[in-house]
Amino acid sequence: MKTFIDTINFGVKNWWVSLLLGLLYILIAICLMFTPLASYVALSVLFSVSMFVSGTLEILFAVTNKKNISSWGWYLASGIIDLILGIYLMANIGLSMAVLPFIVAFWLMFRGFASTGYAMDLKRYGTRNWGWYMAFGVLAILCSIGIIWQPGLGALSLVYMIAYTLLIIGIFRVMLSFELKSLL
Repeated sequence: MKTFIDTINFGVKNWWVSLLLGLLYILIAICLMFTPLASYVALSVLFSVSMFVSGTLEILFAVTNKKNISSWGWYLASGIIDLILGIYLMANIGLSMAVLPFIVAFWLMFRGFASTGYAMDLKRYGTRNWGWYMAFGVLAILCSIGIIWQPGLGALSLVYMIAYTLLIIGIFRVMLSFELKSLL
């Protein structure tokens, strides 16, 4: 059985994954800042298409594993729901644009809570700068709450809030990667 130290050692060996994720988040944030309207429409379309693809793949998974997984019907039902929602949202981009703030906000909130968890792990192992990681996680959570609280402020302000939150998470991931590299 792997211990937490073994898991950390595996993560340390792959410190560059955190760096790549951080740079990707920063790049997406910059793109969002410079093309907010087009970015919002693109995010809405991407969200709709991803629901469609997710549903299709989940149906495929359920059907091909019905002999191996006793609860394959739940996977099938979930896939059908995702597929139907994806088709509906692709046909109604306006609706997709309306629900996108909530989906993104909950995803960003999850990333923020994950960041605070990473910070606590770093604190437990005596890392000096764990407070910065905690601050970035809390800031991401606060930004996501702002998106949930005021989704009606408009697409442009949402894009900027998403961009700033992604920038915060990106900076966190870059800093985390160097912290993990130093543990080698």
